[in-house]
Amino acid sequence: MSDNDTFRQWLRTTREAAGLSQQKVADALKAQGFHLVQSQVAKAERGERPLRLDEAAAITRLFGTTLDVALGLKEGTGDSLAAQQLASRTSTLQRIQAAIVAELGGAA
Repeated sequence: MSDNDTFRQWLRTTREAAGLSQQKVADALKAQGFHLVQSQVAKAERGERPLRLDEAAAITRLFGTTLDVALGLKEGTGDSLAAQQLASRTSTLQRIQAAIVAELGGAA
């Protein structure tokens, strides 16, 4: 399997495990100065859009890890799992908050 295939599979698996949408990943990258949209993240996961090295490095940082871990060249630490769990819990809390705001009729 090529490094590109390994990375794209890591990206999808890690993003889904963290409970993040492709849009959330794109938004987080925009906050770091990258100009990716949801469809580009989707294409990267399918192998239809190559990622630049700086984009791939930024993506791994979003999940609290490094490129060598994402490519399977080095064993990951518990920190990356903690980052995934934090992202998942944050996403859950955001959904709960949105449901509460909707239930209250938009008054927050």
